[in-house]
Amino acid sequence: MDVRQLRYFVGVLEAKSLNKASKLLHIAQPALGAQIRNLERELGLELLRRHPRGVEPTEAGERVARHARQLLLQIDRMRRELSDYASAPSGRVLMCMARSLPREVITSIAERCQSTLPDVKLRIVDGFRHQVSAEGAMADLALTFYPGDGVPFVWEPLVQDELVFVSDVEEKRVQGEIDFRKLARHKLILPSQPHYVRHFVEAAALLASHELKISYEIDSFDVIKELVARGIGKTILPIASVRNDVRNGKLKLARIKNPRLQRTLYMLHSSRQERPSAVDLIRREVRSVVFECADDVTFGWHRVPLAELHALDGRYRAAQDEIAHE
Repeated sequence: MDVRQLRYFVGVLEAKSLNKASKLLHIAQPALGAQIRNLERELGLELLRRHPRGVEPTEAGERVARHARQLLLQIDRMRRELSDYASAPSGRVLMCMARSLPREVITSIAERCQSTLPDVKLRIVDGFRHQVSAEGAMADLALTFYPGDGVPFVWEPLVQDELVFVSDVEEKRVQGEIDFRKLARHKLILPSQPHYVRHFVEAAALLASHELKISYEIDSFDVIKELVARGIGKTILPIASVRNDVRNGKLKLARIKNPRLQRTLYMLHSSRQERPSAVDLIRREVRSVVFECADDVTFGWHRVPLAELHALDGRYRAAQDEIAHE
């Protein structure tokens, strides 16, 4: 028994005539009759009753027809789904990005997707709040450090991002590492609420029972770094956001200890069973870019076991909730 025989059998039942079915199925009537007889012989059952007006199914034929129709529907559905992957994916994909992601990560993702998926129109917007962009459009994907509770997306933790103490190059008191307790003595320039970096740093201060001295609130990382370079204050930023400035001798960094400040970067995507193949392929490219960055030790990103990620996120999430309700 094969799919072709089942298709011929269902076609004959729908046409109620071997002659009509042969024309609809584009097969000679003798060949069609032979296919039906072969199916009956293989099953050991009479499937059709022939009469002057055409044919009708036997009781066994009706049962075979029910199963055959279900199988043919499943096969057709499988072919349609696989054809989406076999052909070049196209369409529009909306991706939301955390504002504190390094510019080079976003540009690398855009460049990689343009190169490998030229027919996909990828739109990237800043910020992520629940499942929509700032303009209110439904997002297909998101890269975010804090997805929030009740988000109807699948969370995929990718890497941990380390935040460090950043000062001007003339700073002599801090070398290599700084304890969080001593960090809290410095006048800091940080983003304002509700920026996630601010939330995260304040959560760490709460966990360590220290109060921060925040002298300026500025949301732009570029402006913060320029003020720090001029000696106006110190800051706490991701390594990835300052590594080029440190390499160029404009800024100086020190790793923070007790505790280390490490946040998780998540990729979020729809939990729906049927997703456009373009979204899956863009996820693959995003994952590739992020892991390539993690392989560069100067980037401050690294992979850790999933259980460790959830434990760390749980402590910070509880502290952030406490801050939000103050």
